[in-house]
Amino acid sequence: MVGKLLIYVAFVASLISIIGFFLAHMGKENFLKIGRLFFHITVIGVLTAALYLMYNVLTHQFQFSYVWEQSSTDLQLPLLVSTFWAGQEGSFMLWGLFTAIIGIFLMNYVSKGERMEAQVMAMFTLVLSFITLILILKSPFHYLWETFPKDVEFGYQPVEGRGLNPLLQNFWMAIHPPTLFLGFASLTVPFAFAMGALLKNDFDSWASFSVPWILFSGGILGLGIMMGGYWAYSILGWGGYWAWDPVENSSLIPWIINVASLHTIIAQRKTGGYKKTNLLLSILAFLLVLYSTFLTRSGILGDSSVHSFTDPGAEVYAALLAFIITFSVISIGMILFRFKNLKDIRTESSQLMTKESLLFIGALLLCASALVIFVGTSLPIFSKAKVDMTFYNNMNLPIAIGLMLTMGLSLYIDWKQTDYKKFVNNLILPGILSFVTLIVLIIIGLQNPIYILFAFVSLIAFFINARIAVRILKSGKMNVGGMFAHIGIALFFLGVIGSAKYSQEVNLSLQEGKTQEAFGYKFTYVGANPFMDANNKRDTMYAFNINVEQDNKEMIMRPVMFFSKFSNGVMKSPDIAYFSYKDLYLSPMSLEEPSPYPSESLYSLKKGSKTKANELEVEFIDFDFGTMQKGGKEMASGNYTLGAILKVNDGVNTETLNLKTKFTEGTPSPTPFTMQNNKKYVFYFLNMSVKGEEAGGTTASVSIMDPSTVSSGSEKETLVVAASIKPFISVLWTGVLILFVGFILSIVRRRKEILFKQPAKNAEEVKKDSNPKNKGKKK
Repeated sequence: MVGKLLIYVAFVASLISIIGFFLAHMGKENFLKIGRLFFHITVIGVLTAALYLMYNVLTHQFQFSYVWEQSSTDLQLPLLVSTFWAGQEGSFMLWGLFTAIIGIFLMNYVSKGERMEAQVMAMFTLVLSFITLILILKSPFHYLWETFPKDVEFGYQPVEGRGLNPLLQNFWMAIHPPTLFLGFASLTVPFAFAMGALLKNDFDSWASFSVPWILFSGGILGLGIMMGGYWAYSILGWGGYWAWDPVENSSLIPWIINVASLHTIIAQRKTGGYKKTNLLLSILAFLLVLYSTFLTRSGILGDSSVHSFTDPGAEVYAALLAFIITFSVISIGMILFRFKNLKDIRTESSQLMTKESLLFIGALLLCASALVIFVGTSLPIFSKAKVDMTFYNNMNLPIAIGLMLTMGLSLYIDWKQTDYKKFVNNLILPGILSFVTLIVLIIIGLQNPIYILFAFVSLIAFFINARIAVRILKSGKMNVGGMFAHIGIALFFLGVIGSAKYSQEVNLSLQEGKTQEAFGYKFTYVGANPFMDANNKRDTMYAFNINVEQDNKEMIMRPVMFFSKFSNGVMKSPDIAYFSYKDLYLSPMSLEEPSPYPSESLYSLKKGSKTKANELEVEFIDFDFGTMQKGGKEMASGNYTLGAILKVNDGVNTETLNLKTKFTEGTPSPTPFTMQNNKKYVFYFLNMSVKGEEAGGTTASVSIMDPSTVSSGSEKETLVVAASIKPFISVLWTGVLILFVGFILSIVRRRKEILFKQPAKNAEEVKKDSNPKNKGKKK
């Protein structure tokens, strides 16, 4: 009961903390200490509960149903640790853990200066209280006899757990979910700042204080999303990095909104505009995290997503729904309550084309993309239809083109007044470089006009941002985070064009020892090697060795397949050959074992019918059930012996054969028979096929073959693989890394700005600075 007690303590303490912070907001400053004290108690409760769950996992406390369901004693330490968050209960605990840890840093952050501590912490603690409530309803501390009261005796402790799903037994399982949940938890902070601003009726200072947190959320959540993409590409063998799966999308949507809010909040800090927009986007990003949690963990997408968890039960379903509704109502209510006070203070500008307007256009395009993905993701909730990938691709393509154009041009646009001659001159060099690079891409295969346009605007964005980044670095400054992020996005899109649009794929049936050609390579399957993986000691895996040759250079590629006892199915993992400008990707599909019965020897015989088999005339008389009842318990068990009676005439002799086959768990083991006076042919009864009369009725499947005519080649197994070439995918992954570096550089810069410089200007200061009469005056 220790774990449950800790969660109850955390939940009750969070409620008291909320009351304390709210009373402090109402002017009763003495209650601020109570809010802080009980928030610390809440954090201690969550942290201790998380440590207790980790202790249960590491020490194999299989009396807890969560530990039994997710872990086992044969897992290596990194995978054993990852079972902490492998299931629903553990993932909620991870979310609560990261939210609590972030809360400690946040409270220390907002307690310095006038940073709306009471208001921000009241909303932040309210979020944490809901997470602890879900942990009460979906606890990882239930005993087996509580979870399975009819099947498990009180006090029972198994010696072994069920184990981790083989799909999750990978290095990425140890880092991808924690990164994603850290991103989810961090989005609570901009939400809390936005709601704190609404509570305090102060819409200026929060924009400055929240920027490092928005950057942190964008960087971490974006990294987590692309980790998942690389995991799917390199390990799971799905053939790509993004399948527009509803659960994948549900994490992408809040990230896109977060990035949009980052750009408009920069405009607010500079010009005083977009106050309503920034509040809405910061709130919306968090609400979309709640929506993502609901989609993933409510079981509502169980039929349309490979990632979705199963139904968590009515109580948790209701709690998740209440989570979304409660914070949506609070958010909308506060915005409506303060709507009259939300007045934008804009600097005067005689130019329509300003940096402020282009930032807003970029944010608008990002929101349009998020809306498209939201609609496609939500459709399976209301309809059984699954949205095709082409919907997302076709709808997002024009948005991406507009986004790249905006991303490039905005850097040469001034905040107030742009010198158009200077603007055009600045575009000459990036334009020439983009055009020359585009010609090269067209020569090597880029043909589709819409993708030519997409590539061109992406190149424009790349060269403009790269040029400015180099200029800044040469000056000795490090404020290049935004440029690096833009360069990363441009490279990412160029990689998408190459790897997705111009990828080539073909299915190859590689019979052992025989060579096939594709993409200028020669593929030869040379056999399989069994091995035991250190991460999975329960299943024997098979590496299928494929010799790949091009220009007299050879290499061995080894895709993997094995039968998983955990999932009772075949698991597959690709092998990838990485080149500077492309990937050669081999994904195993199936292994076709050599059949002992050639296809030309197989006959389906209906009772009373006569069939010509070579020079033989064969008549199927009836089945021989012996003493067992047709369709009875013995046949239902799958363990029985069945016969088929044939009358065979070879032109000289007529004989009656009673062919027998023994079934073990439904698998037939036929006994060979021959005629007494003609040993040329061997007869096998393979199976009984029960069909309706319209489908031909019940038939006997038999093999009648002359062993001397069977080709030795039929004894070779055949490996079926999907082989594909993915051009320029390395550009995509390089773009992802540069994007993340850009976020990190921006976080460092903005953090120092908050600590060591003056806070952002408020509305009155913006007004004053925008007045031409005040220019040149000392402050």
